[in-house]
Amino acid sequence: MSVYDSAAVQYESIRAMIVGGELPPGAVLLETALAKKLGVSRTPVREALARLAQEELINREIRGYVVKTRTPEEIREIYDVRITLESACAAAAAEQASRRDLAALEHITAEAEQCADQEKHAELNTEWHQALRAAAHNGTMSRLLDGLGVLQQIYNPQMTQVDHLDQALRAGQEEHVAILDAIRRGDAETARTAMIRHLSRTRDLRVDAFQRNHTAIRC
Repeated sequence: MSVYDSAAVQYESIRAMIVGGELPPGAVLLETALAKKLGVSRTPVREALARLAQEELINREIRGYVVKTRTPEEIREIYDVRITLESACAAAAAEQASRRDLAALEHITAEAEQCADQEKHAELNTEWHQALRAAAHNGTMSRLLDGLGVLQQIYNPQMTQVDHLDQALRAGQEEHVAILDAIRRGDAETARTAMIRHLSRTRDLRVDAFQRNHTAIRC
């Protein structure tokens, strides 16, 4: 395995530890300790840490890299940008989506409507948003949204703290149906406003869940 390939593997491993909470906010990441834990040399770990810093999952400080502290303000910032970009994607999809794009969105929507498993439903939600971005046929917006998705992942564990999660999932599914209907009809402005409404509600749920979770920890 080349150094580059090894660095990519270690990047995925360390990112999974950050997203999963094994490396919590404020944790100091030392190359030597991580290399020993992962059973590799320091070089691929160094490359992986540099990439994670670029993606703003960790910060470079005097003592080394530190896992970034999470805040409700960051959730709002991520969603402010995501709402702008993904509502534009929804509008573009209404104008650009092919029959194949629509078929993909319809298939995922139908599968999600029949899904009772929350973990599987979360996967389908991600697939649906990726399919919508593909339907917009704008690679730049898709790449930027993928980057925001990486940042957003570190907040995913707090979603288990959402009150009435099943009800929230059903509301999200209904919003997906409304967005898809607007795209199918070629109504760009309705698709845009429906996506803004959908992501604004999700943002508020995430902020509330994050704050509740951290209040519980402090108590």
